[in-house]
Amino acid sequence: MAATRSIVPRNWIARLVIAVVLLGLVVAGGRVYGAASGASGENRIRLGWVSSATWGPWRTLDKELPDDIDVEYVQFKSSNDVLTALSNGSLDMSPVGYNNVASLLTSAKPRLKFVSGISSRGSVFLARKGSGIKDWDDLKGKKIGGVRGSTQYVNMTAAMKARGIDVDKDTTFVNMQAFPDMNLALQRGDVDAITTFPPLSGEVLAAGYGSTVPTIQKSLYEGSFEVSSGIAATDSFLEKDRDKAKTVVEAYMKRLDELQADPQKWQDDFATTSGGTGAGIADALKEGHFKGVYEMPSEDILRVPKVLTTMGIIDKDTSGDLLGYLDYSLLEEITGKPADQLGKTD
Repeated sequence: MAATRSIVPRNWIARLVIAVVLLGLVVAGGRVYGAASGASGENRIRLGWVSSATWGPWRTLDKELPDDIDVEYVQFKSSNDVLTALSNGSLDMSPVGYNNVASLLTSAKPRLKFVSGISSRGSVFLARKGSGIKDWDDLKGKKIGGVRGSTQYVNMTAAMKARGIDVDKDTTFVNMQAFPDMNLALQRGDVDAITTFPPLSGEVLAAGYGSTVPTIQKSLYEGSFEVSSGIAATDSFLEKDRDKAKTVVEAYMKRLDELQADPQKWQDDFATTSGGTGAGIADALKEGHFKGVYEMPSEDILRVPKVLTTMGIIDKDTSGDLLGYLDYSLLEEITGKPADQLGKTD
């Protein structure tokens, strides 16, 4: 039986709930992020974002907006931080992980709705050069790095569980505080494998100290889910400025179509807006490691809380509540399609 190293108690959900409550008390449902960055004007919309390759079209959707609509992008370090800002009214709209909302629903009811999908897949399994990892069984006895509770962690460990491999009993799991830490650990040989996302995965591949494992990557989502994030809007913004929310979603969809058809442009635009290199984003898109979407496949989305519950990450299945947070009406108006053609199932 292998040991487990540096495992942090699963208190990130509690920290998220506490952060939401405290921010709500401090700003009284106010506008702390917008005020801090000088947001003003009747037509200014506050959009959150994280420097993730999957959110590239979202970060540049302003290129498709009418001249009379102004957006302010507010950058965050994680989807959890975005959810906190949405919950206290500091943002109008932003992508956020379905897993983050599913977790928060165990103890709070944020006033927001998912109005569009944004990304699917996004997890990339990488093995250290010389590790000998060629298939799932090769993980036994190895040192595996991850951010416990993240979507990438769930994808990896659920797929392992489906093959009778327990991440804590059959491997030495090394918990990381942040995804960039995993690249360094893999490079130094502190771990044998990690599951991360583009463009961090592209940095590893470009440097040559790690590689993908086709047999593992192909089945990485078995036992869990492929959906990742959706675009959420606060209830107050939808009530007050529904037409603007619709305009934002429509602009995102146009931008998505453009960049999806030109992976290199997706990579170049990401590099420009993030200040990074965007390494490997174009290749990751071509390989299908992630993809942009606007549909919201409810069957897969509702698997998120079920899987989180089965894995003990949350203490109750919130799929019934999460279903009520999926609002297809904007997509229906934009596309002219009924909800059942946009991912909604009975």
